[in-house]
Amino acid sequence: MLNGNPAQSIICALISCAAALVGLSPAIADDEQPDFSGVWQTYREPGQGGNTSGFGAPSSSLPLTVEGRRRVEEFQQLVGPHQDNAATYCVPYGIPTMMELVAGYPIELIQRQEQLTIIFEIEGETRRVYLGDKAYPEERRFPNRQGYSTGHWEGETLIVETTSLTDGQDQRNYPHSDRARITEHFSMEIREDGLKLINYEMTLTDEVYYTEPVTYMAKWQPLPDGQILAYNCTEEPWFKLLELRRAQLQAGEPITATMADVYGTEMYEAASEATEQ
Repeated sequence: MLNGNPAQSIICALISCAAALVGLSPAIADDEQPDFSGVWQTYREPGQGGNTSGFGAPSSSLPLTVEGRRRVEEFQQLVGPHQDNAATYCVPYGIPTMMELVAGYPIELIQRQEQLTIIFEIEGETRRVYLGDKAYPEERRFPNRQGYSTGHWEGETLIVETTSLTDGQDQRNYPHSDRARITEHFSMEIREDGLKLINYEMTLTDEVYYTEPVTYMAKWQPLPDGQILAYNCTEEPWFKLLELRRAQLQAGEPITATMADVYGTEMYEAASEATEQ
């Protein structure tokens, strides 16, 4: 009985019964859901090394199909001795790679009731996870490197489903086809010492490139200063590359200049290796 009003009590009882009949569960109140907002970096337990399974493992240990292995081997040949990757040319990583590399660069989460915004430090790459009614129906989505992500709460866990991905043919070790589906779980853990951690889990299902789903798990801790830095490609190397090619053009020579010629081979290879780590 609410405020002594029998009518209100009857109405509330009827609503509860109706919800039970259609299989509805009570909504989780906003204050019961964790707030993931903040800047985070990878947390490792004392003595824990790098990733040893899932997407953190070498591609040779992944359950690739014949087509998946062919695409990996083909890409290794395409990039040649410099082992280029997309980021070298200021191309966004997309997922799953963007979410794996939190180990090397921080990530910022901005949580609102209708949207979780994910910003990666490299190139300021940004994902948007649409919650509730804000999500577009599938016929209004278009494929891209990050796909289209929608999320819903199951208790205190945020579950994100991503589809509408383009073929990740330039993701050297962990390719995926345009039929891939990625499922992510975000949950909060608070240690006895008060340290807050995000438990993150990602599973990629793709029958074209993998014989079975592949899962990646990590823990993230708050970044002490709570900020990510501007990490964007600069214009100068691009203009320098154009100058080198312009000189070749004016000399009647083949256009062969690459970024390795801009930086110098040793510096270029060192920068590529640092980007991969």
